[in-house]
Amino acid sequence: MNLREPSDFGFPKRDLVPARVLTEDMDCSQAEYTARCCALFAAIFYTLQQDLSAKVSSLHFDNTGAAIKYWNSRMCDMRSPARAKFFEKVQSRYQVILDEIKTPKSQESADCDAPTAEETAARLGSMSLTDASIKAPTLEGASFVVAAYNNMLKTPHVFPQDDAPKLVIALDEAHPLSNMSSKGFRPSQILGRTINAYCHDNDASVWVVFASTISQVADFSAPQVIHDSLRVAIYGQLLYQPYTHLGWDQNADSLSGISADNVGKFHHIIGFGRPLWKSLMNNQTITGIMTMAARGLCNSKKFNPQDINEALAVLSQRFGLDICFGHPNAVSYLDKGVASHLRVCFSTTEDRSWAFTGYPSEPFLSCVAAILLHGTSRSLVDALKVLKAKVDGGMIETGQCGELASRLLLLLAKDMYVRGNLSTGTISDLHYNGSEDAELIHCQKVSVINFLEYFFGDEFWFKAGEKAKTAFQHAYINFSHWVPMENFISPKDPKLANVESSSARCDSKEWTLRHWHRTSAVQCCHLQPLVDKMIPIYFDDLTLGSNDVDRVSQMFISDKAGKTSSERDLGFITRKHGSIQCLSELPCIVLLLDLNVDPKLSVTFPKKKPKHPKADQCLRIYASGIGGTTFPFLRSHFNVAELLRGLVSRQEEAPSQTTSKHLDALVKFGSTATLRHSRWEAQDAL
Repeated sequence: MNLREPSDFGFPKRDLVPARVLTEDMDCSQAEYTARCCALFAAIFYTLQQDLSAKVSSLHFDNTGAAIKYWNSRMCDMRSPARAKFFEKVQSRYQVILDEIKTPKSQESADCDAPTAEETAARLGSMSLTDASIKAPTLEGASFVVAAYNNMLKTPHVFPQDDAPKLVIALDEAHPLSNMSSKGFRPSQILGRTINAYCHDNDASVWVVFASTISQVADFSAPQVIHDSLRVAIYGQLLYQPYTHLGWDQNADSLSGISADNVGKFHHIIGFGRPLWKSLMNNQTITGIMTMAARGLCNSKKFNPQDINEALAVLSQRFGLDICFGHPNAVSYLDKGVASHLRVCFSTTEDRSWAFTGYPSEPFLSCVAAILLHGTSRSLVDALKVLKAKVDGGMIETGQCGELASRLLLLLAKDMYVRGNLSTGTISDLHYNGSEDAELIHCQKVSVINFLEYFFGDEFWFKAGEKAKTAFQHAYINFSHWVPMENFISPKDPKLANVESSSARCDSKEWTLRHWHRTSAVQCCHLQPLVDKMIPIYFDDLTLGSNDVDRVSQMFISDKAGKTSSERDLGFITRKHGSIQCLSELPCIVLLLDLNVDPKLSVTFPKKKPKHPKADQCLRIYASGIGGTTFPFLRSHFNVAELLRGLVSRQEEAPSQTTSKHLDALVKFGSTATLRHSRWEAQDAL
């Protein structure tokens, strides 16, 4: 049923009967609109029962399935006379039921003591979210729609008792239902209560789907104009939870289903994340799928890097931007991200006052975001300026030791390398129309030797030595985005002992290989000792055997943003630490990025191969400063370098606030050991 505006002449056309009932004459009271919703659904159920019963009992069909299929085919033809006749019947039945609902009853129903929605809202101040003594508000006409629904389910052979979907009622272009009426209610809330009224006591597989070309139809936020309690359907649960059962990664190849050498191919990468992408491969070209993903991420036909929401969506999907929950703009930004920019809502609090959201690992979308970010010569710089402004305003956190600047530096360097060294046949833009066996440019494997030479300059391997270069001659990286961790790489937290046994965890090799398969790099948790990041390394060397899990190693990164050099810390970093435990006979890389001190680059590698098989063959790199001296590739991207330096220097500053320094010192007692945050007696001296 299409509810588009009368002025919208798009296809499919507006269905006049349901559209007029649900979207016109909105100056009515909440009770009147509730009666209209109940009468409409009751009329649909009665008419559907009548139509299906006639078709099923007809001699023209051999079985119920054939009759239902025939009915569907005629209803799905938007111009068919059968569809028009169906809604004519609905209109006639609707008017009869509505008149009956409005007819005063001589005796109140059994729920006469149930409060109105307004009365429920007034009592909220003294109620808890699970207070069973608070009854649900009354619903005008609920008994009519419940009776019609139950009668429909009794139609012979049409609604068998199993979980397969039996009936789907789709409301297309349903976004007008979320608009506030002049009487202070949202139609979508009343419609939701109507649906709940007939289905909450019955587990029949009947679905109502709200769809729209405007993505705000999926806005999960509780309205601010009226109280949450106006959504009450039954006591104990004030608001509907977002639907999260579509799953994630169910179309992904198994770890053994594809060689580690081929994980950058389109047909593999598209299987990760939401099931939508791979499901489109049956009837869409690669161009069509990528264009759809780009429009979904940006909520526009063309990426505008100066638009705050578009820029932050593209950057967040790849670089894991951390939102400061206390910032006044955080809630509205996250709401828009979920509604319009493919941000995922994981869960909400019970009263829906806060939603937990983010961009999970989704390498296909990361590649689309990367293409958008490097689409023009100005796109990257403009997007980073938006990010810098939000960091300066305190909405986005930079991390404790320059973690955000480090994520940007490493991944942007890889972006620039692959885009400057395009491989033939790779998917490097949104308009590729070749084979799905092609590699996505931002997921293809990149030689460690070539990348480090690009990152640190032509002299890097001369400083590292020939043995180091030989050790990594078959090594590759392929990361396209960052994913955050919430625990140590090898956790020893006793709190987790009863939740998950150590045998159920990935060992270090499988953990690394799984990140390689989805082209992800790791941002470690804040308390992770020694290191802050991990980038998987894969050795494409047949002498190591045929098992991919035996061909992986890691690049570990430690972030520093202090005013003094931390070079001596480099020697203490080891992958054998109890919180890391990534033991391997293959060489690894440890990189210490000291981003807030004078530029310097030093490299060391063991001159002799260690005798013990578990001893570290570790290429240790100390790199300080952000500029062309340490990172020569930034010489041709000086605007990017300047913005990254601005993010690092921001580490020492507090977010923009209106609180005076005097009050700030007093209310933050104990936050540091300085006199300013300790001696409350010295009020005037603070």
